Amino acid sequence: MDQSGSSGVSPVRSVARALSLLKAVGGGVRLTGQLQKVADVPGPTAVRLLNALESEGFVSRSVDGYAPGPALIRMFFALEPDSLAWRLITSAVAELNEKTHETSLFMVESDGMRECLAVGETKEQIRRVVPVGGRFPLHHGASGIVFLAHGLLKKTLPGITDADGNYDTRSSGKRPVADLVADCERALRDGVVESIGKESWGVASPVLREGVLIGVLSVSTPAFRYSPERLDTFTELCRDVAARTNDLLARVASGFAPADDTDDEACSAS
Repeated sequence: MDQSGSSGVSPVRSVARALSLLKAVGGGVRLTGQLQKVADVPGPTAVRLLNALESEGFVSRSVDGYAPGPALIRMFFALEPDSLAWRLITSAVAELNEKTHETSLFMVESDGMRECLAVGETKEQIRRVVPVGGRFPLHHGASGIVFLAHGLLKKTLPGITDADGNYDTRSSGKRPVADLVADCERALRDGVVESIGKESWGVASPVLREGVLIGVLSVSTPAFRYSPERLDTFTELCRDVAARTNDLLARVASGFAPADDTDDEACSAS
């Protein structure tokens, strides 16, 4: 993080300053100038430490400022499996599984990949198996499109774009990057996006806290069970379940409040 050799600041003080910034972000402070004042960290040092925290996934940055990042979110869910936020999300996964009879998932971004944290397994004998802890590229699948749309597209494109302006899909060969960009624009506009490949297809919607992406809800199914009617149904279901989950998360006094702090009735996403 902060390089003590050039600044004269000890590593311990750098860590303390970084934690102060992280605490301020967790408290809802968003803008760099405000973070500097609240955390009492000099401007250049604050920017340097925030950049380091962002690169490690502890904070994320958007046009609205800084917010808790995917690494922090993963840590929270691991340490607080009974929290209201996690109960709302797993309830949403279960509802999608029950209503679509297909595999439903909740994923978070992890070191430039998408990682599965919760699964609702379909009872169909032929299904796509996605284990908890499974990691997949961001540029594959509907959930990957949602992650790219919410701030990761610019960072990801240089590593996947070839000399002809194409990228490799999981099962459908080369595809123009311009089409991926268009998918991201649709995901932001519609709150849901689909991905249809030769082996599987699915739909995905963002899970948001105060407008910041926490993770992605999705439904995944084998390609042979595709139909335009099922796509339309799954699209509406995924968007509706995610929207209600986001609304319930917004009603929690603290986005990561313990379950006991909120009435049990808020845990039902159905």
